[in-house]
Amino acid sequence: MNNQSIDFYSRLCLLGVMLCLLTACAGGGGSGLSQLELLRAIELDDVSYVHGNIQRGILHANQILPVPGYPEGAPLVTVVAREGALNVMRYLIAARADLNARTPTNETALMLAAYFYDERHGVQRHDQIVRLLVEAGANLENDIHSYTPLSYAAYSNRGDALRYLLERGARVDASARGGVSSRNTPLMMAAMQGHTELVRLLLRAGADPSIRVLHGATATEFALKYRHAQIEYLLACAQSRPLQVSFAAHCEGVQSIGAR
Repeated sequence: MNNQSIDFYSRLCLLGVMLCLLTACAGGGGSGLSQLELLRAIELDDVSYVHGNIQRGILHANQILPVPGYPEGAPLVTVVAREGALNVMRYLIAARADLNARTPTNETALMLAAYFYDERHGVQRHDQIVRLLVEAGANLENDIHSYTPLSYAAYSNRGDALRYLLERGARVDASARGGVSSRNTPLMMAAMQGHTELVRLLLRAGADPSIRVLHGATATEFALKYRHAQIEYLLACAQSRPLQVSFAAHCEGVQSIGAR
């Protein structure tokens, strides 16, 4: 899942080839929208370019764009979220874009903002986009058989985004029912990646370490599989606590050996 290492210019080259195949490299006659220029504007967070093209009717706020990773096309708002284009996102929200539009793989803008970050500038812009989307009414959850924004934040070690989503009411165990989940829960995602402090945060928020992914493992078994001994210890403590005692009270003395 780690696409962080793919830089924007590599994606532009790939997109250029793909667009030529889709359009037979036909000339635009000067009146159409250049997809390459649009993606470049998004990468630069050039809101004036996006605003100008929407004002001229060349682009619209719910445009579907063919981009690397989504050859069938992805909603503009999801592309903007993935790139961390903060000012463009503000504009799309004001333009009443569908904030819950989904990519062909059922990812929302909030999921992508909670997962991706800029290796050069860190997570700040994407964290701000997470907040913008939630405050504007984006769904905190997803379909029952899909991952959630909280799961993506847990996998990508996005601590601030994870805390914020929990504060705003994201379900800590996603759509798990009766001790079973159709997709990895946020706790499983953090456990398999070895994100000790996020495991601790999720357990404090009430995450259930006994949940099993359908036909698969529990968070403890994922930690064991990937050799994250410090997380196994935390999860064992969580499972041993009396029902009336909180995780924090019961496991406060547990040390996070090798925490990330």
